[in-house]
Amino acid sequence: MKKSVLIALVLISLALQACQSAGVKGEQNAVSASRARSLDDLVYKPINTDIPKTKRVVLNNGMVVHLMPYHELPLFSVASMIRVGAIFEPEDKTGLAMLTGATIRSGGTVSTPPDILDETLEFISGSVETSIGAESGSASLSVLSKDTDKGLEIFADVLRNPRFDQDRFELAKARMLDGISRQNDSPTGAANRELLKLIYKGSVYGRYPTIETVTSITIDDVKKFYAKYFVPQNVMLGVTGDYDESAIISKLEKVFKGWKGPTPRYPPVAPVVEKFDGGVYLVDKKIPQSVIRMGHLAGRKTDPDYQTLRVMDDILGGGGFSSRLVKSVRVDRGLAYSVWAYTSGGRRELGRFMAGAETKASSTAEVIGLIKSEIERIRTEPVTDEELKMAKDSIINSFIFVFDRPAKIMGQRMILDYYGYPKDYLETYRDKVMAVTKEDIMRVAAKRLHPDGLKIVIIGDPEKFDMALSKFGKVTKLKLKDYGAPRR
Repeated sequence: MKKSVLIALVLISLALQACQSAGVKGEQNAVSASRARSLDDLVYKPINTDIPKTKRVVLNNGMVVHLMPYHELPLFSVASMIRVGAIFEPEDKTGLAMLTGATIRSGGTVSTPPDILDETLEFISGSVETSIGAESGSASLSVLSKDTDKGLEIFADVLRNPRFDQDRFELAKARMLDGISRQNDSPTGAANRELLKLIYKGSVYGRYPTIETVTSITIDDVKKFYAKYFVPQNVMLGVTGDYDESAIISKLEKVFKGWKGPTPRYPPVAPVVEKFDGGVYLVDKKIPQSVIRMGHLAGRKTDPDYQTLRVMDDILGGGGFSSRLVKSVRVDRGLAYSVWAYTSGGRRELGRFMAGAETKASSTAEVIGLIKSEIERIRTEPVTDEELKMAKDSIINSFIFVFDRPAKIMGQRMILDYYGYPKDYLETYRDKVMAVTKEDIMRVAAKRLHPDGLKIVIIGDPEKFDMALSKFGKVTKLKLKDYGAPRR
């Protein structure tokens, strides 16, 4: 009897739980349906994908200024592009531009010794930096907005009145010499450098500083190089941060008042000669892994087919695990951890197409063959609809990250102005990417990629290679210079 009652109670309890569960589920389903209807009824504000523009102003002394206030943080920044570069330095003084850029800031100013300048900037948590690259120089200022006036005074003083302290010059020179003496310690760095020297052979873009050229540079060379090119009409400023537009122009006019100089006469820079004479260049080095780099000249960022090349790059070797090279070399065969290919469009001059990988010595030739075969395939076979869509989406979705901070937007706007790009270059970029077709990719790849014109640089142990490299072209041996300890 007791057992029957117990069983009955258990059954009643289970029935009640089932009813409650059904009720809860019914309520949940009703809520879910209600929420679904509510979400469908929501109206979202359209996302603004317009790229902000800067305000362009020209100061009385000829300096161009781009303005983009940003009041979210109490910071103030100035970036600059200066019409100078290593392409204008004498060949026997290669490294002069880089050394000049390093010592403008580090050497202090006429009125402020370098140590005092360092301490002053540290006290206000600010920074001023200068450098000179291949086609342009740069100077930057970063301070808290409350120190804007002090920061501008220091920044203008550095640009206008560098001291070129002898000790700081010697220190910068010693560091450069030390860097040159160690430049072959990294096989990947050496391979990249040697490939670029071959691609741009006979051009200023193929020159690199040596112990001899840097040793010959004097502090007088640096002073003359600075004096020739650092004039106000050669300087473009980009001002971002927490400031008032009208007030900042007055402040800039004040700190740069009286700065003047003759417009420099630039030495002629011979154009890069476009030719595609391939070959294999071997650096014999007893290391277990081969470093492979290959490439040839490419076009400019302003070429009509540049966006098509960007989509092609993503499919071929720039799209990570979705790219053909990664799938062929890494995923399918496990021959390399990193394998890639991309086109770096030139701004002033021709750019370059490059591909590369690192693999064990015994698969060196196999990897070279796989890379070349994928380059040939994209020239002769249409890409798939899926590949095309994935590449476009990748480029478009990452495009926004070029403009996620005011400083990045400013940098892009300044580059367009500096090189004279079309004003709508950025605004039309995405539409041009989306307009690319499969036929466009095959047409442009056939025109721009030259598998037989690739210069192939390998650093590795030829005794362990899987086959002779001569199957890829004439083999030329390269010897990396052993500089030993730098001469100072």
